[in-house]
Amino acid sequence: MSALLDSGVRRGAEVRCPACIRFIPADAACPHCLCGAIPPERHGSARALVKSGVDRFALAARTAALEPAQVAVLEARYARQWGAVLRLSEDARRIEPHLVQRGFTRELEDAWALILPIEDSSLEEMLAPFSPMPDSVEWLADKSPDPTLRLMASLACVHQGRGAREARFSVSNQLLHGEGRMAVEAMLAMTRWRNGLSPRLGAEERERIRGLALGVLHVPELSVRAAVAWTRASHEVTPENVSEALHRGLYGSDPEVRFECALCLRDEMEVSQALDSPDADVAAFARRTLSQWGSRRLLARLQRDGDAAFAKDVLRQLPTPPPEGALEALLTVSLRTVGSLANELLSFAKQRPFRAWGAEDQRRWARWARSALSDLSAETALDFFAWAATPPRNDPEAPEEEESEAMWAFLEETVHAIDRGTAKDRAACFGDSAFARFLHHSGVDEQRRLNDWARDPDSGEALLEALMLYPSRVWQLDLAPERRSQEKHPDPGHPGRLLMAVWEGPGQHLLVAPLSRVVRSWRSTHGSELLVEAVWRRFQSHPAERGALLTAFAAWRDRLWENQCEVEPDALTRFQAWWRLDPEGLFQQTMQLLDDVPKDALPRRLRALWDAAEELVGTRPRTASLSVSKGAMALRNGLESRDADVLTALDAELDHFEAWLPAFEQRVLATPSPPEESNVHRDFLDDTHNALRMMQERRERRLEAEAYARQREIDRQVAESRRRDQERQRELQRREAEALQARMAAEREQQETLSRVEAQRLLVTLQPRVPLKPVDSEVVFPESAFPTLVDYARMIKAMQRGGDVMKLFDTLGLTPVTWAAQANAWGQAMVGRMELGMRFGELLSAPWE
Repeated sequence: MSALLDSGVRRGAEVRCPACIRFIPADAACPHCLCGAIPPERHGSARALVKSGVDRFALAARTAALEPAQVAVLEARYARQWGAVLRLSEDARRIEPHLVQRGFTRELEDAWALILPIEDSSLEEMLAPFSPMPDSVEWLADKSPDPTLRLMASLACVHQGRGAREARFSVSNQLLHGEGRMAVEAMLAMTRWRNGLSPRLGAEERERIRGLALGVLHVPELSVRAAVAWTRASHEVTPENVSEALHRGLYGSDPEVRFECALCLRDEMEVSQALDSPDADVAAFARRTLSQWGSRRLLARLQRDGDAAFAKDVLRQLPTPPPEGALEALLTVSLRTVGSLANELLSFAKQRPFRAWGAEDQRRWARWARSALSDLSAETALDFFAWAATPPRNDPEAPEEEESEAMWAFLEETVHAIDRGTAKDRAACFGDSAFARFLHHSGVDEQRRLNDWARDPDSGEALLEALMLYPSRVWQLDLAPERRSQEKHPDPGHPGRLLMAVWEGPGQHLLVAPLSRVVRSWRSTHGSELLVEAVWRRFQSHPAERGALLTAFAAWRDRLWENQCEVEPDALTRFQAWWRLDPEGLFQQTMQLLDDVPKDALPRRLRALWDAAEELVGTRPRTASLSVSKGAMALRNGLESRDADVLTALDAELDHFEAWLPAFEQRVLATPSPPEESNVHRDFLDDTHNALRMMQERRERRLEAEAYARQREIDRQVAESRRRDQERQRELQRREAEALQARMAAEREQQETLSRVEAQRLLVTLQPRVPLKPVDSEVVFPESAFPTLVDYARMIKAMQRGGDVMKLFDTLGLTPVTWAAQANAWGQAMVGRMELGMRFGELLSAPWE
């Protein structure tokens, strides 16, 4: 390749201008930038001068003035760097045929021509790695060193409908909202049929695509594809110019464009011709499109010569409800296809409830089930049956007769599919939640198969688990979530009937161990009370099976025991009926027997316990001994009763126990303990002897206490006699003291009366034995007790004669305070009046009588 070609200078008769990189006529000045004429062989040198800042008007002269050695160096560097750009151009040329528009390679070269020359290190960093580069468009979209090349490759990927998420993101978010050729190409790429009949576009993207499409609708080579893009991006009525472009493309020569126009115009005839396209992607897309349209032509073709791939393409886009003839066509293809398209048909069927199909379609499904269902895997057949047996949520009523017959076809064939499956397949089928639907509709024939499956050593336990879960699942089968909390179980007796149907018949011993494990694992399952009720009825009606039932359903032992307690109130009768069967052993029954036992009933219950322990000691000595120790403790506690009649009966039972225990103890010591008693670590004989010793000691103490009580009673009676004598003596002394106090009180009262009388006498009768003077009767203090001098003197003389002062005060209505006040008043009066003082002295010295 010549240096000029390597430098990208020539394009036909034109050469690239070094200043503005546009192509211009050779040997002429640039008409665009007015740069002078520069020889093409010095293009690289001129570009170097431009990058260094030389003005375009001086560029020609400066280029001509360069030394030849400088020219050689600069041209060689430019040619070398342009060689790297040519590798990118080669990749761009490989990508461009996948795009609608042309000129992307030229734009890429122009962009690099504007950049070069640059530092070699910078170029290596921008374009590393140089080579080798795979031809894969996907690789170029992800790994190409040039961003423009990556965007071109992303456009090609989106055109082909297989772009990665990053490529689609670049096209829809970067290119579509840009300008120029890239934006238009992004618009065309995003609306290609390979990206789906209805591409997923946002409102902003749709608006941008419509704008770009209308902008290039007048461009002849792009108008048809722009009309396709507008139609794909819009849900509005198609404008007339867009419709004209679509019809023009429908009759064009490009089959790709015709196909897209047919899709936009919903031309079923044109799209149907694509069914025979050699391009498998086109044929498959045509099938899916026609299927979405509900094309009868497509369905007829499918029924006539369709294969599995054809049917799968149709099923992907078939509308719901499917068009007339679709079901018959699909079922026809299914019957002549290996595997019967089971998974695809199941997904198709679940889009619509079985009862929503018409009677004729249900019969078609039933015929298909008779022909194909039993050959499918057990789980797939079960899924089909669950779909056929599930009523619509808004129609929980029982199906009509024809619907029921169609559903039974699925049920019967599902039985055959499960029966023919391997043990592993059956176990997986039993563990499926859809198996509850199978159990819900199981009749007599199905219950016989359940009976056989349950005895299978490999899958039987899985079936038993399904039976345990069934009560908690069946009531939810036909109910919406908001109604489940308000509804009762649809058929409370059915779970129990199923369980007993499995239990019934020979080989029950094969079910005991797995049932025990399953019931222990699922004993808290909601709805298990229905199963417990069935087991309890079986327990009552089949006494010979009670041991096996209690072993198999040991986890429900407490519930069964509660039922037993309700129907049999007598604890002794329950003990005698249960102690040999109870999986928890004799000791648990002993606890129930002796719990809150009335004292008067204790002897009979203990005697039954001794008999049971003597029977059991030959096989389980430690358990028997443990139970006996419990009975001995109960007897010891009973002997604490204060009821004489009860103590008499218990003393007799203690005598019997003392005589019975030695022989029992010898059997316990002589019998080896079996492995079943590994949880009982000793024989508890020491506990029994301790209880017996305490009872004996208690009996001795009681006898001593009774003798002591008798002596105490005698002592009490003697002490009581003495106490009564002492009380009589104290009563006599009390009465004498009361009489003495009464006499003394009478004497004090008499003395008080005499003192009061004496005081009154003195104050009334006592008179001076001297002649009275006027001053004696003069009222000095009118309102006082001593208004006159004689009255005051009389009080003084009465006090001098030994009269009771307080009685004198009481007679006159005085108190010590008022007496002192009046005496003080008379003293002051005597000080103020001499004659009063002198006369008071005369009266006091005179005799009084």
